[in-house]
Amino acid sequence: MKIGYIRTSTIDQNLDRQKQIMKDHNIELLFSEQESGKDTNRPILNEMLNSIRANDEIVIASLDRLSRNYKDLKEIIQIIKDKGATLTIVDAPFLNFNTGNSTLDIAMFDILLSLLGYIAQNEREKILERQRQGIEQAKKRGVYNGRPLKYHANAKNSQDRFIYESVVSMLQEKKPVQSIAKHVGIAKSTVYEIKKRNNFL
Repeated sequence: MKIGYIRTSTIDQNLDRQKQIMKDHNIELLFSEQESGKDTNRPILNEMLNSIRANDEIVIASLDRLSRNYKDLKEIIQIIKDKGATLTIVDAPFLNFNTGNSTLDIAMFDILLSLLGYIAQNEREKILERQRQGIEQAKKRGVYNGRPLKYHANAKNSQDRFIYESVVSMLQEKKPVQSIAKHVGIAKSTVYEIKKRNNFL
């Protein structure tokens, strides 16, 4: 079966482009939701994953429709692979592993999973390095008081760690501070602090 999954982050965003893509690919079963891709706690996503059977083809417009988080992407793609299904990414055909040779498809899936793992680790290391540089600069300016940080890459609380990585990701996308603060539910001053700590202009 050809299964489609489409998503926008808010109800204000339009699904028409993705719907047309699904129509062009003759989707037999379509899952649609308007939820943030910040985590995998999305009812329709999980319903779609639970519906997958061996030899199904999962079609998405782009990889970020599944998730914007590399760690979550890796886990979702692993689920698809473990169920014996294939994944078609319309906007990135070079990532499609539907060669007709099951052994080759599995090998290429493994390569993608390894690549996503590498990217996620690399992103974490860059975040840590920016954090270290920010602390060093703060110490030189005499404004670093050593107060424990609530939101950082190594926060013990997974929710605090997730909020920090989400803020950094949105800052990289140059989203407005006010929008970021509202999206993740923290004060604008905290977003500015993270922005300054990571040397974002």
